[in-house]
Amino acid sequence: MDKMNIRADEKSAQPPLGARASAGIKWSSFSQVGRQAMQFATTAVLAHLLSSSDFGLVSMSAVFTGFLALFKDMGTSAAVIQAKNQSEELLSSIFWANVALGLFLTCLLYFSAPFIALFFHEPRIAFITEMLSATFFFSSIYTVQHSLLIRGMRFNELARVELWATLFASVAGIGSALLGAGVLSLVYQSLTNTVCTLVFIMRASRWKPRFIFRPNELRAVLGYSLNLTGFNVFNYFARNADNLLIGRFLGARNLGYYTLAYNLLLYPLSSVSDVVARVMFPVYSRVQDDNRRFREMYLRVAGAIALITFPMMLGLMSASRAFVLSFYGAKWEPVIVLLLIFAPVGLAQSLLTSVGLIYQAKGKTDWMFRWGIVSGVAAVLSFVAGLPFGIIGVSVAYAVACGILLYPGFKIPGKLIELSFKDVAGAVSGIFQCSAAMALGVWLLSYVLPRGWPAWSCLAVEVPFGVILYWSLIHLFDLKAYRDVRQLITRELGVS
Repeated sequence: MDKMNIRADEKSAQPPLGARASAGIKWSSFSQVGRQAMQFATTAVLAHLLSSSDFGLVSMSAVFTGFLALFKDMGTSAAVIQAKNQSEELLSSIFWANVALGLFLTCLLYFSAPFIALFFHEPRIAFITEMLSATFFFSSIYTVQHSLLIRGMRFNELARVELWATLFASVAGIGSALLGAGVLSLVYQSLTNTVCTLVFIMRASRWKPRFIFRPNELRAVLGYSLNLTGFNVFNYFARNADNLLIGRFLGARNLGYYTLAYNLLLYPLSSVSDVVARVMFPVYSRVQDDNRRFREMYLRVAGAIALITFPMMLGLMSASRAFVLSFYGAKWEPVIVLLLIFAPVGLAQSLLTSVGLIYQAKGKTDWMFRWGIVSGVAAVLSFVAGLPFGIIGVSVAYAVACGILLYPGFKIPGKLIELSFKDVAGAVSGIFQCSAAMALGVWLLSYVLPRGWPAWSCLAVEVPFGVILYWSLIHLFDLKAYRDVRQLITRELGVS
């Protein structure tokens, strides 16, 4: 059967790859920062309107909904982006397979809801889970179109889709909470986001599925996609076993504290690392056969990530008390010590999240899968070891495990592009030193400020001071990553 390249979502006359990557970073950053700002503000409002138990209930359900979400496309989204050539038969076959899988997962979760509630000894979880099950079917309809927008690097259109969907979801969540919906306001927020994303993606995409289903086409990408799915399963298990164990043995209240602290850790990761990953995956895929260019690009990207996430994490660590009390109130005070523990983890994970692109772009998802098994088992063992000591024990044990896994986490994928751990450390060492100096300055400032000041006043002084101090340090030492980020929008990323 003749195959033709799909160009419905990719223009034939396009700017150079570097310029498109720069534009993609700009638009994806705009989208991610905007979404995270709205989500942060929404969470802050809902934290005052709802109880920690409400957040804990949704987190319990999310353990299972998030796990099933790993199977919603079986890794075919990444295969669509990574593949050098595509055909109409392949894309349509993937589309219909995803829709069928989405419908199956919706039914599976819906009928499993009573058993999930029984596991946690929380009857309220059943209805929450039944409602959230619909997200699988809705999201399966736009999976291929979303991947094609990314492959075509149409990040300006994706930004509009994501920002509008997040805005509508925030309005739905806060509005329903004000009307007394309680924990269901969090459910309405999630459902609204999924449905709005479906509507906007379908309007933005130029590709429409045909009534074609060819099993042979699917088999061509199964090796890549199944290994990627296998990694995602173990990675998800590692990242959510803590929620499962805390919810089961320590209760919804403690899980609410833990979830909020961990989500605050994820804000900078989502705001920066995910933006870079989305844009650079199609870029890396285009230069997958040139290790020198791949390595140089990766180190520049790692420096750019660290330049932003390192000060965010260490700054959050030094101003954690004023931050939590200002935005969430005294009832969330147990979160403060968790942030102190999680901040160093955030430093490492902001960079470790980017190594998955090396595996994927080089087509080595089997390596990625095997490493996922090792790291996943280590993480779960750390949660079990820390559980007898409460949420603080779980957090400390997880931080120790992350420190142990740091070196092999970079070393193994580095072999694929001749990248050493020393190369990565050298690219971010200056940034770490400037960030640590800034955090120390903010911490010392907190002891100078009057003790009678309210938390928001202290935060209003500490944040500008930290920003100015950090900028002064990186400007004074003229760090390479600092120069790269300044020129990101106006110059290419070194890709021709």
